[in-house]
Amino acid sequence: MLNRNEEGKVYKIVCSHGRVFDIRYGYYEEYERARGEPIPIYPNFNKNPEYTDEGYPFVTAMQDVCSHFEGEDSGLGCYGCRHFDHGDDLIGICKKIV
Repeated sequence: MLNRNEEGKVYKIVCSHGRVFDIRYGYYEEYERARGEPIPIYPNFNKNPEYTDEGYPFVTAMQDVCSHFEGEDSGLGCYGCRHFDHGDDLIGICKKIV
């Protein structure tokens, strides 16, 4: 019987700003394997940028803020920035950078 959180298994499919992203179970870092079961892994748009047809970069709510951050608490990641345009789940776009 397979574990519900099996590495590589689709956690959910997210549709955001005209794009579809498969969110799969896995590990962000190798050392996390020793801690327990895989968790949902969201795209790393800093490492692998993706853009809307209009040229806006995709971001995740929890990624580190960039130099364009405007908000009260940068510790919230992009979620706390006024330029973050929420999409489905934790994936959105940055409306500052085009």
